[in-house]
Amino acid sequence: MKEGAQRMILYTPMQLELVLEGFDLTTYPDFREVNYQGVAMLVADDGHGGTRIVKLLSTKPADYLRPELAPGNLVEV
Repeated sequence: MKEGAQRMILYTPMQLELVLEGFDLTTYPDFREVNYQGVAMLVADDGHGGTRIVKLLSTKPADYLRPELAPGNLVEV
């Protein structure tokens, strides 16, 4: 097992191939991780010079309730 790798037990009636399909594709080619106002998030360029929120990576539930941090909103980073 690789150093730093996580172990997990998965109980499912589905075939393992279906469950793990795409599991190794953990890269986000057009996204980048930034810290905006103390909140970690994935952002993408919108093609018009702006930066759009794709997904919050925060572990704080209150961050998900902030309307200005909703996915799809533009931010300046």
